[in-house]
Amino acid sequence: MLRCRTADFVEPDMDWEAEHYRQAGVDFKAYALSTADVKTLAAYVGDAHVLIVDQTPVGAELIARLTDARLIIRHGDGYDSVDVDAATAAGIAVANKPGFWSMEAAEHAMVLTMVVAAHLPLQQQVAARIGRAPEEPWRRSLLYPIPRLRGRTVGIFGFGKIGRHYARFMHTLGCPVIVYDHRKQPEAIRAEGYYPVDFDTFLRESDILSIHTPATEQTRGRFNRETIGKMKQDAVLINTARGSIVDTDALTEALQTGRLRGAGLDVTDPEPLPQDHPLLRMPQVVVTPHLAWYSEEAMWAMRESIVEDVINLAQGIMPTSVVNPEVLPETPGHSSRSLVPDHQ
Repeated sequence: MLRCRTADFVEPDMDWEAEHYRQAGVDFKAYALSTADVKTLAAYVGDAHVLIVDQTPVGAELIARLTDARLIIRHGDGYDSVDVDAATAAGIAVANKPGFWSMEAAEHAMVLTMVVAAHLPLQQQVAARIGRAPEEPWRRSLLYPIPRLRGRTVGIFGFGKIGRHYARFMHTLGCPVIVYDHRKQPEAIRAEGYYPVDFDTFLRESDILSIHTPATEQTRGRFNRETIGKMKQDAVLINTARGSIVDTDALTEALQTGRLRGAGLDVTDPEPLPQDHPLLRMPQVVVTPHLAWYSEEAMWAMRESIVEDVINLAQGIMPTSVVNPEVLPETPGHSSRSLVPDHQ
């Protein structure tokens, strides 16, 4: 019998999944173990043929304790929390679930852009202050200058599905769009109707800089004191990708000194931020709890897809989104574990 274990989950409950797995003859157990130590994790999920994770880190030590694993499914686009090299060495496939909430993430980035650019949190504070002190000078004196959004240059760091959706949104609002993506050829960006630029030009010309790239060796810490220091004075930074791409201390300093105009952050490093962190107290900063991906429709599509992947594995069918395809049996010269457990 195929054994499926969920180490943690963001769904309200796993009843729907449990019923479908029961009907399919899958041995399924769901746990909330995202903060557990490796030994505890292994005690609960070490026997899994399929391990499903959301925020739980899956490092080499845990992978070594997955004695029968065939597949690790990361609940989402990113899979930087899984040691793919260790999984590959162990013959375990790793799959992500890309594209289910690309539109949601782009919409969230657009909303953050508009809220921060218009200083809406500060406007709310002003409204409350005027209510307490009617004699306060006219409210505009309490606000930063608010430039028109139309015509401001939007720079997009990473031009995958989310970045392309966001580009279309901002272009529709009348913003020129420039793009930096080290993975894409300039011709591919031009074919979409946007302008590819080198990184220094990207930093120098972006009034609004929005990050839409995975966390990789090339992108982690890319926005640090040096690179933020090259950004346009009074620029806005939006990050709905991964917190590790931005140096939190450098960003905080740039906002405190007025080097940057504001920031909209759905992701941070660390995540969540400590309750007393300066970013949570700045009126020019909006922080949301890593929910840019969420809509009811996207969540249900994801749940259905994961259940389908697990049930398919019982027939030896791997997901199409395996990120280390070299472990698959059809790969020439590679010997991997059988996809179907011995006692199926």
